[in-house]
Amino acid sequence: MKNIQKYLKKEFLILFFGIILVFYYFYPQIIYRYFILPIHRNNEIYLFGDWSVIIAAIKCKLLGYNVFLDNPCDVVGRKHIYGSILLFIPYFKEYEVFYFIYFPIIVNLVFIYSIIIHFKFESYKEYFLCLIFIFNPSTLLLMERLNFDIFIFLSIIFLCYFRKNILNFFVILFLSLAKFYPLILFPIFFLKKKQEIINIKSNIIYALLFLVLLTFFLYLDSSNISEIFKNTKQFSAQYKWSFNLLALSKIPDLLYFFPEGFLIIFIICFCIIFINIGYFYCKSFILKKNWNFNFLLSYNEALFLTSTSVIVLTYFIFNNWIYREIFLFGLVPLLLELSKKDIIFKNFINFIILRMFLFILSSYFSICLRNDLLLIFKQIIDIFFISFLLGFLIFIY
Repeated sequence: MKNIQKYLKKEFLILFFGIILVFYYFYPQIIYRYFILPIHRNNEIYLFGDWSVIIAAIKCKLLGYNVFLDNPCDVVGRKHIYGSILLFIPYFKEYEVFYFIYFPIIVNLVFIYSIIIHFKFESYKEYFLCLIFIFNPSTLLLMERLNFDIFIFLSIIFLCYFRKNILNFFVILFLSLAKFYPLILFPIFFLKKKQEIINIKSNIIYALLFLVLLTFFLYLDSSNISEIFKNTKQFSAQYKWSFNLLALSKIPDLLYFFPEGFLIIFIICFCIIFINIGYFYCKSFILKKNWNFNFLLSYNEALFLTSTSVIVLTYFIFNNWIYREIFLFGLVPLLLELSKKDIIFKNFINFIILRMFLFILSSYFSICLRNDLLLIFKQIIDIFFISFLLGFLIFIY
């Protein structure tokens, strides 16, 4: 009951409805005009484009199309680039407005609220941090397109809160079959709540059963998966929208002065340096504070560790769209908690605020003014930051 009262506090509700009003009055003339580009067709804006392409694929599948090869039901003819499991979502034509409009709006409201409730709003910094996470290009684009990453984000919050093997099994299996990279969430099977008795045999059984079933279903869907990888251009981001280790080497202004190979070597060298800095800094800091990192974690700790794993592995492996940056939010609740105990974490919060603010400015200059200078600085900061987090993960695991 106390938790319910906490999340119905006046501050939460005022901020929630205030944000909704801002979206209502300023979308799309200001918010999306200057920071992201919605899908256009015949001078008409199409909302929730990444969600609508899934529903369109379901419609075309019912009509007998192989949507991995041809999807004429989509407004711009995009093929299906997700797992086959999403094609089994029930579709009823008479509820089309619900699928394309009402459901995405509901999901976005839940998403915004899920961010707000993680803040206690004990300082102006928390208000600013909350708002800058919601009104930054990656979050705006995520909500405008309703990309599947929004469901993965909400699922991580759900799993880190409950951490039950049966929930882990079904949710992670579904997500992994839908978009593959949520396989990264596999360690959640072994992250338990503090004061909870660990049943290591049960954890191992569920984890192994998950891997066996995932492998089996991926094998059954292998022909469709091969078609997905033939359409990598459809889900690979251009440099302006990229969250990836090598994004810096794709910026035309830099390629004018330096060959791509030189930029890649520069990236790898600084990446290695900051991985080592992250590893040894975290090692010395944790030993100095005498912290005992095990797999009995609080919600904030589990969210931090899981989100960091998603950020690091996707940043180094995939050419992601900027949607993936929303998982940086998973670091914030723990950092806010620890910032009350140590100034180092206050500075970490300040760094994240600075980084998000730079991201907003770099997107505006890059998209509207076609000036990539700030984007270059943003990409360099990301190389240092994500490499540092990788060093932290290497030490922890």
